[in-house]
Parts: sequence; structure tokens; C-alpha cells
Amino acid sequence: MGVKSENVRAIDRAIDVLECFASDRNALSITEIEKRAKLSRPTLYRILSTLIRRGLVRKDGDPPRYRLDVGIGRLADAWANSLDIVRLAAPLLQELLELHDETVALYLRKDNTRFCVAELPSQQPLSYANGLGFSGSLARGASGLAILAFVEVDQAAGIIAGELDDVKVRTLQRKLLEIRRDGVALSGGDFIEGAQAIASPVFDRYGAAIGSLGLFGPSVRFPPKRVSDCSKAVKQSALALSSLLGYQS
Repeated sequence: MGVKSENVRAIDRAIDVLECFASDRNALSITEIEKRAKLSRPTLYRILSTLIRRGLVRKDGDPPRYRLDVGIGRLADAWANSLDIVRLAAPLLQELLELHDETVALYLRKDNTRFCVAELPSQQPLSYANGLGFSGSLARGASGLAILAFVEVDQAAGIIAGELDDVKVRTLQRKLLEIRRDGVALSGGDFIEGAQAIASPVFDRYGAAIGSLGLFGPSVRFPPKRVSDCSKAVKQSALALSSLLGYQS
């Protein structure tokens, strides 16, 4: 194998390691990464050493666990800044933040996953934020369910079946019907205990749900009346962004 081919193979392996973190917001052990990336332990240590040196991964604790580092955030920020949708969403997110002083974010769909491409964190002492570049399943969390509810039925069924058991599938299917009816998804504690999330789908000009716009904060600040008020505001902002993208409801 030539030097060029070996270099390309090394890049492929490094990407495989980074993708181990794509659907998991928790730190991973060396064993978990080894299992997911299907690499030998010596090779994996060499790759992780390089990724740590370049600020893409960091190592914490004893025994050590690995998580994405700030370098990934810089790359995600550069990618997000290249998207027109982020520019269009910026004033809408800013308005929501100023009105409700809770963290607001824009997620975009990629296959069965949604990625955070813009986030404005609340300045309140107690607040929740997943961070730019955070990713998660469409079958969990308000920002994922708001998209999933408007995915084609067969495709949505496949996503759900791969995530949940039969009992949870039936419960989720009922919830998706409510989201389609109301145009807004609510969830509490799916990722962070004590958190309230409110999200509404964002559509492109073809009517496809390409993402969601969400608002997040501690549940103690969300009595029923405020949940209702914030839901209306989030839905209106998501529809406004969809309209800017050419969507006609």
C-alpha cells in the first residue's frame, strides 16, 4: 500500500472515531469507542492522541473517558455560518430569546438525526443548553419529534422501530399525531432531568420538514400558561422561518 493510500486510510479511521460521538452526548470509554469504530486498541490510541493534540477530542477522569472538544465546535460554527438558513433564523431566535429569556436553538435534519446549527443560551443563572453541534435521534426530544411528526409515514415508522420497543412505539405514535395536529412538540427530561423543551418544525419550499426551532429551560419556570404562550411563540417563529425558505402553508 502506498503512502497516499495509507494517509487516506488514516483519515477514514479518524473520521470513524469522531463519528462514534455523533449520536451520543455522553463521554465514551476506550472500550466503547473501540467497539463502535471497530479498530484495534493500539491504532485507536494513536488516533485519539492526534485528535486530542488538535483539540478535536479531550480526555477526562480516571479511568479516562473521551468527549468532543472545542475544535469540533469551531468546525460546526464555520459550517453553520455557511448556511443561509442560519442567517435567516438569527433574528427570529434573537427575538424569542429577548421575549422569553430561555435558550433557543435551530436544529437541522440529517437522515435519522438532528444537529444543532444555531443556539442562543439564556443568561439566567439556571438554564439548559446542548451546545452548537449537538446531535440526537429524531425519536427523542421535542426538537427531534417536531421533525419526525412530519416525516413520511413509512420512513418515520422505520426510524421509530429502530429506536424503541413495541410499547414505547405505540405511545410515540400517539404523540406524533398530537404534534401533527398542534404543530408543536413538548418534552420534559428526555435528555436533562427537570428540563422543559418546546419545538416546532421548519419546512422548506417543498413542504419537507428539514429542521425544528426550539426553546429550552427548567420546568420550574414553565407553568401551563407559560408553556402555552411559549408554544405559540415558537410555532409562529418556525412558520416565519419556513416562509422565508419559500414554504407556503
